[in-house]
Amino acid sequence: MADSSTIQRAEELVAQARACIEQRQLQKATQLAKEAASLAPTNKNVQALVQSLSQAESDGSQVLSLVRSYVEYGDQKDGQEAVNLLKQHVAVPTDHIDDVAHLLFDHDGKPTQIRDELTGAFVINSAAARKQLANRIQVGTEATRYFRLLWRRGEHSFNSILPVLLDAEAWPSTEVQTQAKRDAFLLALGKLLDPALEHGEWSMTLIARLLTSNAHDMAGLIDRDAFEIVLAQLDIRLDTKIRAQATLAVAKLLEETREEGEAIFTDYITNGVAKGHNDELIVAFSAAASVFPLVPQTVAKLFLTPGFLEGLVPVLERNSMGQRKSHRLEQAAMELLSAACVDKACRESISKVAYDWLDDVAHTSTESAAASMAALVLAKIPPKPESEESSITHADDLSSLLVNLTMNASSPAEQQSSIEGLAYTSLQPKVKMEIVSNSALLNKLIERLKSTTTADPCTFGILTIFSNLVSYRPAQSEEQQKMSQLKNYAEAKKPEDKDPLDDDKHVTARCRTVLDADLVPVLVAAARSHYTVTILGIAAKILHALAREQKHRGKLAQQGAVKLLLQTIDRLQTPTGPTSSSDSAQAAIHLAAHALARILISVDPNHVFSRAMPAISALRPLTLLLTPDTNSETRDLLPVFESLLALTNLASLEDETVKDALLRQAWDPTQDLLLSSNKLVQRASVELVCNLMASPAGVAKYADGSAAAKQRLHVLLALADAEDDATRCAAGGALAMLTEWDAAANAVLKHERGIPILLDLCADQSDDVKHRGLVCVLNVISAPGDVGVKGLDKVVQCDGLEEIKDSLRECRDANVMAVGVEVLKAIMAKDGNKGKAITQG
Repeated sequence: MADSSTIQRAEELVAQARACIEQRQLQKATQLAKEAASLAPTNKNVQALVQSLSQAESDGSQVLSLVRSYVEYGDQKDGQEAVNLLKQHVAVPTDHIDDVAHLLFDHDGKPTQIRDELTGAFVINSAAARKQLANRIQVGTEATRYFRLLWRRGEHSFNSILPVLLDAEAWPSTEVQTQAKRDAFLLALGKLLDPALEHGEWSMTLIARLLTSNAHDMAGLIDRDAFEIVLAQLDIRLDTKIRAQATLAVAKLLEETREEGEAIFTDYITNGVAKGHNDELIVAFSAAASVFPLVPQTVAKLFLTPGFLEGLVPVLERNSMGQRKSHRLEQAAMELLSAACVDKACRESISKVAYDWLDDVAHTSTESAAASMAALVLAKIPPKPESEESSITHADDLSSLLVNLTMNASSPAEQQSSIEGLAYTSLQPKVKMEIVSNSALLNKLIERLKSTTTADPCTFGILTIFSNLVSYRPAQSEEQQKMSQLKNYAEAKKPEDKDPLDDDKHVTARCRTVLDADLVPVLVAAARSHYTVTILGIAAKILHALAREQKHRGKLAQQGAVKLLLQTIDRLQTPTGPTSSSDSAQAAIHLAAHALARILISVDPNHVFSRAMPAISALRPLTLLLTPDTNSETRDLLPVFESLLALTNLASLEDETVKDALLRQAWDPTQDLLLSSNKLVQRASVELVCNLMASPAGVAKYADGSAAAKQRLHVLLALADAEDDATRCAAGGALAMLTEWDAAANAVLKHERGIPILLDLCADQSDDVKHRGLVCVLNVISAPGDVGVKGLDKVVQCDGLEEIKDSLRECRDANVMAVGVEVLKAIMAKDGNKGKAITQG
């Protein structure tokens, strides 16, 4: 029988083999399986692996005969069966690879879907197949022939070129591989020059991937002609797939060529505009709009060149007169204007020069898409300075127009522009109130959110609208308020009046409306697919605002907000998810954790958590809030305070695993916060410690006899003497539970001020504090053995009998009196004073 180390090694080999199968490295998987079988032939996992590989090998041996039957005799059924097998990643036997490659690569038959899928699956499925294709395209003339052959055959076949070009193992040398990449790059560029080209996205994807994988391999090929060919693919009249890939390619080209590339781009736009024909204008505006976010300073400089915008608007106005001859020209121009709004100077220039034209298109165009785009640009730019009320009129008019366009949009493009415009105008308090009072619009936005499966621009726009509706004004500390006043004074600015429609009362009412509109369940469903830092961040921001009002928290929990917040934090923190180290990801995690804390303060954790979602899953995000942000100059203590309250609530659960995990994860930061100068934070820290004393592991923190335990007890006793009633009460509660253990009681006795502080608790004017102090004294004097004897002696030495009598004289709480009487009886019984009246004196 194999020993444990041999079995462990066999299991490791099985895991490696299965990983190879997933990566389509079937030959390597077979070798690993053989080694595993030699070590542990009777192991069930090893046997299952060998059996699955044997089946795959058996299936793989059929591929050659099936492909031959299809290629030579046209048997459709056999061809489809071969496709199915290859898509299941079966291994074609090594001695069959040459023949299959010959049948698929060297027979230029009639293009069919089966032939196309066969070629693509064969290359993607097998490293040996990629090597076969690489051998055929090493020579320039052959590269051209196979490029054309695979293009004619179809998308799967043509797309198989890229994995071959990027697979270093398929080539005899790096030099040969690089030359093949360069040949393919030039052939793809040449294809884009074909005026009758179909499926241009195939070529554009190949170009973009070659550039993003290693643009240095294209050195010498990236000249003005190549750059201009790619820029032409940004034309809004082309398919969005081509434009998306062209944008990636241009970004990489600009990164590689820097100033030279920016100069080529500027010349391309300038020359296109100078020609003045609609076709050239559309291409130039399209390219400028796409490139604006990539190099905003360069494009803004071009946009602000004297005469550029001033010359553009008359052309657009002439086009708009009468029947609007070119809707595409309007669209391209407005996409450029919209993109230019990222720059403040450009926004001001657009408002000055193009406002009237945009306003005319927005209100009179029969094309909803054009009207929506124009309204979007108007939403981004400042109003035309005509009167003091122009800003209000501008926002009101636009908001009504955009609401109407959103409600009646007949295409995704129209809806996208109008929703994005609303996202801008909804920053205005009056517009927020108009949107939130329009139930039909809210339902329309939520229904649109339900229908999306990817993080499209509409999703971002809709969530931005809801975020604007529910966002409270940021709280300012006294110091921040003073700094703001000083800044206004230095700049001779009058403080802006705060709009009453954005005060806390109005925001809370808007939050209630949004909550009742059932946005949260949609967010729960949408977050599964909208997996981006931005989308998750906005969702967290919305939930953070909704959870501010205590009355909202129960419904938030019912609608799945806790699960959504935990999933959001988990996705943002996982290495495979969005970049967890980015500032935006960290901000989203912080907001989500704070929202989680707010909800868990006000709900019974027994009703929220289950086996599927255990309470322990909430501990780590809540603990994150307890540690200071090293990148921030100031620290907001509200999240810290509310996190402590939430953790205290979780610590009240009977589940010992929760308390143990809390002690591991939150103990150190909580100990630091016990010394906080903020009374509320300090109080909440003590309350958390109090709840943790129900755990033996928590008691051990104070009673294990170590120097650290003595220091902790010193701090806790000091807090029992704090000025704040609630802090004393919580510290007294912690001591009451601690002293139930004789080791902890002994530790209190060893402290110089231990018994005096307990007696001070007994004398406290608060009955709650008094009750806890009496329990502590009772525990100490009732402890078994020497501890109890020492406890009684210390209490008597400190005149405890009289102090406790005095404290009970004015007490009216029956529970406190009962404990007090029990303490007095215990003292007097042990002190040999049984005959004296308990209440004497």
